Amino acid sequence: MFEIGAKPKPAAGGPPKPHVTEGTEQNFTQVVMERSLTVPIVVDFWATWCGPCKTLGPALEKLAGEYGGRFELVTVDVDANPRLAQAFRIQSIPTVFAFAGGQPVDGFQGALPPAQLKQFIDRLPLADVPGVERDLVEVAREASAQGDTALAAALWQQVAVERPEQAHEAHLALARVALAERDRDAAEGWLKRVAEGTPSWEQAQRLKGVLAFYEDAGDEAALRGAVEADPRNADAWYRLGCTLAIALDYEGAMQAFLEVVGLDRALREDAGRRALLSLFDLLGADHELTPRYRKRLANALY
Repeated sequence: MFEIGAKPKPAAGGPPKPHVTEGTEQNFTQVVMERSLTVPIVVDFWATWCGPCKTLGPALEKLAGEYGGRFELVTVDVDANPRLAQAFRIQSIPTVFAFAGGQPVDGFQGALPPAQLKQFIDRLPLADVPGVERDLVEVAREASAQGDTALAAALWQQVAVERPEQAHEAHLALARVALAERDRDAAEGWLKRVAEGTPSWEQAQRLKGVLAFYEDAGDEAALRGAVEADPRNADAWYRLGCTLAIALDYEGAMQAFLEVVGLDRALREDAGRRALLSLFDLLGADHELTPRYRKRLANALY
């Protein structure tokens, strides 16, 4: 590694290389931050006067070509882009950062040997199809399924802008993110934007049932005391379920709502069953709790 200082002027650049982009202060947001929402970006901070950079740079470029677009390399000349070097507190070079989802997720300093360099690349969430950019909606769905709310929110907002034909799905997903973060107002706002007649409309209407949980929630300890004192108190079970749901204890909420289904189907117009359906929509079909409690609900009903 070499300390940054006044050095000779850069040499002229060579021909373009596959999946390699020259990063600058002007395009960094686009080619790194925004692009990493779709495919991992490896950023190599280097300089022409740096000896180890002359080994690491070509090795990274070679891997970028071999991986065929599963990650992309952005090279940043620290002499030509001093503000970027300062922003990332680059004290010595080469320094490498990996970005995914608009954020740095890994990095190292110095020139790694080829085996370790490949291990570094393989730790990244590489795009599935070599040479083909992953579909934005697919990546957004994956982020939602993995519970990465920050990444999911960024991706779905991008979908809403760039894919108007799928804005209904994006708005529904953003409502789920808001509910997971206990932001009732934001969730309500996103649900209002799901247009009637779209494939997400019915799910959005059921998901609005989750918003009602806030109105019926109460003191958890008091409600637990109420159901212990009278296990057949369906209203107390329902309010306990609402309280647990907004506290993100979804399994506890489902158990409480199942009690309501077993005790009193007429309570608040079958509120226990409707609450369970709302939670199934909130969590999604792939969540581990959904199929289990769907089966238990079916057993309770039939």
